Parts: sequence; C-alpha cells; structure tokens
Amino acid sequence: MARKQGKKIQTQWAGQFGAAHELTRHGYTVAFTMGNTPDTDLLCKSPKGYAFSTQVKSLSSKTCFLYQESLLMPNPNLYFIFVLVPENIDQSPEYFVLNNEQFLRTVKEEKQKEEERKRGKPYAEFPPGIMYHTLNRDEFRNAWHNLIN
Repeated sequence: MARKQGKKIQTQWAGQFGAAHELTRHGYTVAFTMGNTPDTDLLCKSPKGYAFSTQVKSLSSKTCFLYQESLLMPNPNLYFIFVLVPENIDQSPEYFVLNNEQFLRTVKEEKQKEEERKRGKPYAEFPPGIMYHTLNRDEFRNAWHNLIN
C-alpha cells in the first residue's frame, strides 16, 4: 500500500511541476502553495498582470480525475489543469486546460453520462470525477489560451 500511495504522490507532484513549467513557458508567473490551501495548487499571474489560482489534477493512466465537491462553487479566478503523466518516461505528459465555466460545464456533462451508465442500477457512491476521455478533446488539449491573459 505504501508503494501505491508513494506513486500517487509522485504523480501529483509531477503534474504540478509540469503544469508550472508549461505556465512559465507561456509567460505566467507561478508560485506553489505546497498543499497549504485545499482548493489551490498554484498561484499565478498572467503576462498582463492578472492574478488567479489553479487547481492541478494528475493521473498516470487514462482513468478518472477526481476532484473535491468544494470546487463546484463558481469562481472565475479558479482555473483547472488536468495532467496525464504517463508511466512510460518516453511518452510526453498531456495537459488539459479549462477555465471555471468550462470545468463546471464538463462536470455537468460527466454527471449526465454517469446517470445514463447507472440506468437506475444501485451503484456505490464514488468521489466525483471526470473521465480522461471526456477531457481528451481539442477544446481542452494544450489549451493554454483558456487561461486569463
């Protein structure tokens, strides 16, 4: 169990550092919260000087990005970066960038899909999440333009 937990933490940190790297490449200033704020992973400043926060969610396989219910409150200053950190180091990470409105719309879409999958069958409740394949589209893939400029 300790090994699996260690991998999870490594994946999350790899995703955060990778997202910070990409943000910096695009002209943003980035500061890490080091886990001290539950709903924010990175504090950012846009090239034009606008401050905003970013929530980074990372996976090592193409499954489901989990998120906290507290993130469902509309907040135009909160952005989301979902990162696939492949286990194979020869593969590049994948980044999916969403503004708050896009995130909330995608959550709603995912909940509708989940209800269709259940079709009235009694399934156990799981933490809320967004499937990799739901995010894997041009609207979000490497969509750094979805961030405030």
